[in-house]
Amino acid sequence: MLPYLFVAGLFGLFACNNLLTQGMFMDGLIYSSVADNLAHGHDSLWHLTYTRTNDTEFYGHLPLAIWMMALWFKVFGTSMLTAKAYALLMVVVASGLMVAVWKQLGFNGRHGWLPLLMWFLISDVVLLSCNNFLESTMLLFVLASVGFMLKGGWWHAGGGLMLALAFLSKGPTGLFPLVLPPLLWAFGWRKEGFWRMVGQTLLVAVTAVGSVALLCLAVPEAAVYLQRYYDTQIVESLGQEDSSRFYIVGALFGRSSVVLGLAAVAVVLGLCRKSRWTIDGRHWRTAAMLFVLTLCGCLPMMLSPKQYPHYLLADFPFMALTTAALIEPMARHLQKYLEGTAASVVAVATMAAALALNGVHYGKPGRDKAMIEDMNVILPQLADGETVTIPDPLVFKYNLHGYYYFYRHVSLDQHNAHRHLLTDTELGLREWEGQYREVPLPTTEYRLYELVAE
Repeated sequence: MLPYLFVAGLFGLFACNNLLTQGMFMDGLIYSSVADNLAHGHDSLWHLTYTRTNDTEFYGHLPLAIWMMALWFKVFGTSMLTAKAYALLMVVVASGLMVAVWKQLGFNGRHGWLPLLMWFLISDVVLLSCNNFLESTMLLFVLASVGFMLKGGWWHAGGGLMLALAFLSKGPTGLFPLVLPPLLWAFGWRKEGFWRMVGQTLLVAVTAVGSVALLCLAVPEAAVYLQRYYDTQIVESLGQEDSSRFYIVGALFGRSSVVLGLAAVAVVLGLCRKSRWTIDGRHWRTAAMLFVLTLCGCLPMMLSPKQYPHYLLADFPFMALTTAALIEPMARHLQKYLEGTAASVVAVATMAAALALNGVHYGKPGRDKAMIEDMNVILPQLADGETVTIPDPLVFKYNLHGYYYFYRHVSLDQHNAHRHLLTDTELGLREWEGQYREVPLPTTEYRLYELVAE
């Protein structure tokens, strides 16, 4: 248990600046706000909205992860803390699933901490616990699908069902484990015939596609939603200007550079003539299979000009498992050193430091510090659910929209004059000059104005 305690403490240290603080990445704010609307009965399952001025019809993403968030908010209430608690829960459950997959791959459960350590050492993974990305929920179903398929036989149908749920959480990017049966066969991980592998692959695919098709037949609104999603997210994104289709590949290897470096060191040391451990054929085959599976999750994203590092969050666990498979012989050899008195002290100290630092940061502004501090001063001047005027350039301050709506359901509108106007010190009143007077508040970057009575 000591290695697990150390890994958990290390993750807590990595996340301490954002885990229990105010502040969230733009995407997480949007999804949390949409889920909050649903939790409070403002929307229906197949008709979601964001603010009253932005995404009044929310079809840009598939709804399952948002439904799950909404249920969480319904039970525990909506706040920044409960939103981040949901994100952290996804990390905890995903960690358990990763350890389960590790065991199914034939590795010793005592070393289940190793893939978790590799996972947490990949930069950006810490974002999973601090932001409600849809990838956080999709990741659970992706890992579960791999777990089912590793069981073999009719369990592949369960894998197909999990892929359907992954698709309904974030879209096609969650379908890459469909290639796992052919990979298991190609890398000799299973001694099964070619046609049996083809049958297993078809079982996964038919179950996944059939589940979504049955949903659309049973619930007509689901078919409409999927069509709107396809038109707004897939078709429109493919028509956008692209910069570099190779960005996502660079992000995969760049974010994983630390764990790839550790794996390279383990391989070099293992190949030394005087090494006390060796990387046998099973480790090489498993690592190669997992690496190709990782690439299958990344390379299809090159088709889209929209590429961001957090799109890889469901791919990183398999890069972690890849590197852990190569490092496992070294970890097995060093296991006795990981359970002594010195290891106990290091593990306990790491966890204590993580708890202390997260306690110090609790409730304080994390990211977007100035924006949040000003918002905490401005919001008491506004009514719940109010619509506030903003100058045109602030339309692209997406976090600004997200915070004001998430905390008090305040919508921001650049087209019409409302009772209050919000602007920053750089923009000033611009086209609204003379129509508003300033509300004197101790803010630093943002100013609140009220409409001058005629």
